[in-house]
Amino acid sequence: MSLKQTVFFVCMAVLLFLGACKKETTDPSFIDIPVVQSYLVSGQVPTLNVSRMVPYSGTAIYSPDDINALSVQITCNDTVHTLKPRGNGNYSDSTFLISKNGKYALSFVYNGKTVSATTSIPSKPVGYTQSVDTMTIAQVTTTGGGGGFGGSTYRPNPIQLNWSNTNASYYVVVVENIETNPLPINPDETSPPRIFRNQPTQGNQYQIQSRQFHYYGIHRLLLFHLNPDYAALYNNNGTNSQTLTNPATNLTNGLGIFTGLTADTLFMKILP
Repeated sequence: MSLKQTVFFVCMAVLLFLGACKKETTDPSFIDIPVVQSYLVSGQVPTLNVSRMVPYSGTAIYSPDDINALSVQITCNDTVHTLKPRGNGNYSDSTFLISKNGKYALSFVYNGKTVSATTSIPSKPVGYTQSVDTMTIAQVTTTGGGGGFGGSTYRPNPIQLNWSNTNASYYVVVVENIETNPLPINPDETSPPRIFRNQPTQGNQYQIQSRQFHYYGIHRLLLFHLNPDYAALYNNNGTNSQTLTNPATNLTNGLGIFTGLTADTLFMKILP
């Protein structure tokens, strides 16, 4: 799995919320504004998705804007980059990479208004360490139960991850199995997840329990340094129907998020 795919997983909870906030529930006068999803990762090409809000009413009037033909621009250091449409509301630009500690501004016109946002790329995590780099977990069997799940069998000590966080920044840990065809710890599980993560935290540590692993082999332990706007939208994903019309966003004349991420990586091997 590529880092780009991993970033997508990191943002899944936010994406699910954005899908929910596309439904207008309390204001009968529908205003067509775009929903933007863009996560700028240091060292990666910029990507962005634009979608429409979906009202409950079937009589809502949409703007004539084609979400696949917008002039989406990202500015960095006074240089304007126009992203190319890729279909389904997706835009990207392979001519430049997101730089570490860079500052970026988004701008495009939709329904006669300028949609805009700014973000910066967080610094790379500092002092990222792990307590161990291998862990032995007995495979689950129909007779013995195994050491990975349930039962009273021996469980290894949790993996302790630590990093420096002197200014209460937000971080999230993502753990993914990167084997091509990994052996499952519990063969009876149907398509168990190969990737999991914690919630955004302002702390400086995280423990990974043995029961969180579903496969043997090499795992990538990614630590993402987040901007507060990502954490705000993530924490807002439990918004109820009474407040869906006012979701957290860092865009002007739009909904969604335009934010930066930076990751550091460690590796862990799970043995039978």
